[in-house]
Amino acid sequence: MRTEQADHDIFETLLRRKITESVIKGLDHGIFGAMDLVTRLRRYAWRARQEQLSPQTLQVIASARRLLGDRPGTRLDS
Repeated sequence: MRTEQADHDIFETLLRRKITESVIKGLDHGIFGAMDLVTRLRRYAWRARQEQLSPQTLQVIASARRLLGDRPGTRLDS
């Protein structure tokens, strides 16, 4: 059980890091393709809720969306 939790924690840590790096790279190089990234982040948020990922992971996704100009409460199919 502890190994499974450790793997899960590592996955979430890597996911949060990748999201952060992607947003920083997007901001550093202009917002070209930002809508594609926003769409992916919306899907990540939906999936993260379905998989009951940690509040920290949900916060990283929400923060990334805000940085890219996405409005809170915007639906996945928008």
